Amino acid sequence: MSSLSLKADLLLYGGRVLTLDPARPTAEALAVAAGQILAVGGEEELRPLIAAHTQTLACDGRTILPGFVDPHLHLFAWASHFCGTDLGTARSIPEIQGLLARDLSHISTGDWVRGYSYDEFFLAEKRHPTRRDLDLVSLDHPVILRHRTGHAAVLNSAALRRAGITQHFTPPAGGSVERDPLTGEPTGVVYELEKFLRTVLPPLSSHDFTAGVKQASAELLRQGVCSFHDASAGNTLEDFALFRRFNAEGLLVSRATVMIGIDALPQLVDAGLAPFSGDERVRLGSVKIIVHESRGTLYPEPDELAEMVWQAHRHGFQLALHAVEEGAVCAALNAIEHAQRRLPRADHRHRIEHCALCPPPFVDTLVETGSAVVTQPGFLYFYGDKYAAEVDPQLHSWLYRTKSLLECGVQVAGSSDCPIAPLSPLTGVQAAMTRRSRTGTPLHLQDRLALRDALALLGCWPIWSCLIETS
Repeated sequence: MSSLSLKADLLLYGGRVLTLDPARPTAEALAVAAGQILAVGGEEELRPLIAAHTQTLACDGRTILPGFVDPHLHLFAWASHFCGTDLGTARSIPEIQGLLARDLSHISTGDWVRGYSYDEFFLAEKRHPTRRDLDLVSLDHPVILRHRTGHAAVLNSAALRRAGITQHFTPPAGGSVERDPLTGEPTGVVYELEKFLRTVLPPLSSHDFTAGVKQASAELLRQGVCSFHDASAGNTLEDFALFRRFNAEGLLVSRATVMIGIDALPQLVDAGLAPFSGDERVRLGSVKIIVHESRGTLYPEPDELAEMVWQAHRHGFQLALHAVEEGAVCAALNAIEHAQRRLPRADHRHRIEHCALCPPPFVDTLVETGSAVVTQPGFLYFYGDKYAAEVDPQLHSWLYRTKSLLECGVQVAGSSDCPIAPLSPLTGVQAAMTRRSRTGTPLHLQDRLALRDALALLGCWPIWSCLIETS
């Protein structure tokens, strides 16, 4: 406990403090001074910290938790969602059309209409909207919908023209355009084209984007997330500077660690920036690489991926490899294993982001390479019905594993991946404990965590994978 010569600004008492510290798992009171926790302990133990200026607050038996650490979310993408139409609750294509039409009155003719977070699985039609569906919303506005995963989008005819996506368009490597099988014309549905689309869409106004960041930051605080990793693969040093600016302006309340996309690695090296440069409020994080399968092909190709991983590894950076499918997870682990053989690093803490399907042989590689898994337990609640319908039941024991990985010695941390799913750390705790969807569908109940472990999954365990033990 801190020295009793210091005095508290705030004393919480009469509650149940869950410390997540095995040496003292619970306490009755908590003292705060200068915005930091001064001490935890019994009420009588902390009474000497009270001074004339101390505010005391009776908790009446309520539970007090440590702040959450979210090691994987996308702050700027989330901020952008506040500037568009939320389609996450839509359950049919006409409902999507109605929500977009409602917002058209606020958008000038010719300006982009942006919708976010639809998912065809939850639509009555069980399909993506098409350009024709969105043309019924407007022919005078370019309209774009982003899938809730961020890996697909739908454009109306005006948006396709603006983007130059025609019958003869050749998508970048790893991307694809759905086409009418009779005419060859784009249907409006595109996959893995986010990087390309960012070059087409005009940026949000500074006013709207700043307001979105402020709203997202306030929501982080409201839900108790005190520290987060921004896991956006498109981040550059310019984005890092923007995070620092928002922090200096007081818009960021929680501490931010900013991943940098692999394309910006030469910038980091040329600038002489060391891993985790910055300060306690905003610092550089991992180097992010997206590994995914498209139409049976892996992107990046294994040799290219191995070289990317090697370059970041040899320069001392932590890697965060987005890998969802079994083949992508295998390729990511192989690349880490290859880099470690060339240059062993005892405490690299490379991370597999998502690791949605993790068969038993991969667990040994995770342990042998010292790699961590950053998973999303909340997905089991929000999207568990989709997994139950689309994933072979025999593979449910591989799906978003936690307990079974921990028992094998793998470092595991839980995150939200917001805005791919709602922030809601308490829903993540619930999902880690129950492994049931929002309708109650079970998904391999044997991997459920006890309450304290579920809290630690989103509380103190991310500290290791985020390298913030001393913060």
